[in-house]
Amino acid sequence: MLVEYRGGVLRADLVVAADGVASGLRSRYWPGAKASRYVGYTAWRMVTEPLPGLRPAGSVIWGRGERFGYTALPGDRFYCFAAATVPAAKAPAGAGAEPDLHAGLRARFEDWPEPVPRLLAAVPPGATLRHDVYAAPELRSYVRGRLVLLGDSAHAMDPFLGQGACQAIEDAVTLAGCVDGVAAAGLETALARYDRLRRPRTRAVARRSARLGRLAQLSSPVAASARDLVTRAVPAGLVLRSMAPVLGWRPPEPEPEP
Repeated sequence: MLVEYRGGVLRADLVVAADGVASGLRSRYWPGAKASRYVGYTAWRMVTEPLPGLRPAGSVIWGRGERFGYTALPGDRFYCFAAATVPAAKAPAGAGAEPDLHAGLRARFEDWPEPVPRLLAAVPPGATLRHDVYAAPELRSYVRGRLVLLGDSAHAMDPFLGQGACQAIEDAVTLAGCVDGVAAAGLETALARYDRLRRPRTRAVARRSARLGRLAQLSSPVAASARDLVTRAVPAGLVLRSMAPVLGWRPPEPEPEP
């Protein structure tokens, strides 16, 4: 496969842009697209030290403009995440691990029900990651010639459904299936099929995640109380069934040969 970058011009048989929500290639080759948008909240992520006495497999707890979730990992560890609404004017631009970051997070959630304080107490110093959350703009196509967007560069989304990495993996599997065995002359047709298969699905997942993220981050006491009341009335089985379109993906079948 030929790849050449000369005089600011990219030439290749196929270029896969998987360079994230702030994709430079998307900005360059989709000049009409809007910039990535701050969704209104900051997220923290961390992994605890082993907690052998803690049995819950996982949960997500909603507050007013805040939420905390956790899920069990091998070795009695837990992956945890937290989110809090932060106005754009106050959202720091940086992201990463900071020595004093975890202390502030513990102070924010110290009054939350167990096991939240216990989980936060088991996070090693300096192991907390913080990221302001951005979403990519909706695009009319993920393909421009022989340049194709994949993952967050195409459809970075609110992480409420935990589908960011999952959708990127689906992209990769679909793209590989579309271009497998395709000669250079048929590559554009293969990429058009990739776009046709992936764009509607990722757009639907992103929109659903954004709606639920806004619901989970409600700050008004009245709105949050109404949300909690309605949520308690929804049967758990119905919630699980509603996730079937998101979780029940299967790789597309190969197109029949003409």
